[in-house]
Amino acid sequence: MAKAIPSGKGNQRKRCIAALACASLLASAAAGAADNERLRQYRESMEGARATYTADARHCRQDGDSRALCLAQAKGEYKKATAEAVAHWRNTAQARTDARIAAADADHDVARARCKLGPAGSRADCMRQAKAERLAVTADARSDLRVTEARNRDKEERKKAYYRAAREKCDALAGAAKEACMTLARAQYSE
Repeated sequence: MAKAIPSGKGNQRKRCIAALACASLLASAAAGAADNERLRQYRESMEGARATYTADARHCRQDGDSRALCLAQAKGEYKKATAEAVAHWRNTAQARTDARIAAADADHDVARARCKLGPAGSRADCMRQAKAERLAVTADARSDLRVTEARNRDKEERKKAYYRAAREKCDALAGAAKEACMTLARAQYSE
């Protein structure tokens, strides 16, 4: 004969804890699968970048006077592709900023190679222009990072303030209503 389980607060609390534990396990498994997928994409991107660079460098050997420019372009594309792969894998604002700066550096290297092939009279102007473009893109990337970080800090502070307000509302309640209110506040504001 099956034993009846009493439906008191203890069993309800145990079921709630078990449900939260299951949800936590599922969330961590999903996060792990997403990390594995990003790692796989990173590896594929890096292999593709290496293969493209090798093919481009092999093609540059056939060029005559513009070999240095061709190699600079191949190296620049490789540098951009690897930086993008790292940014996608890390998935942070700092990594995306680093990728933008790496792209600016790569474009600068290509522009310098292009300037060296130009007429002697305009090389200095061409080099100054390339440097100015690199500095502008780098400054924009760093500025965007600071703005993003400030927005994220404001968002977190706002979330904490809403949690404190919800907690104060819950403090006015008592018993099971207070527990339910606090559980809802924690779930809603991730505290």
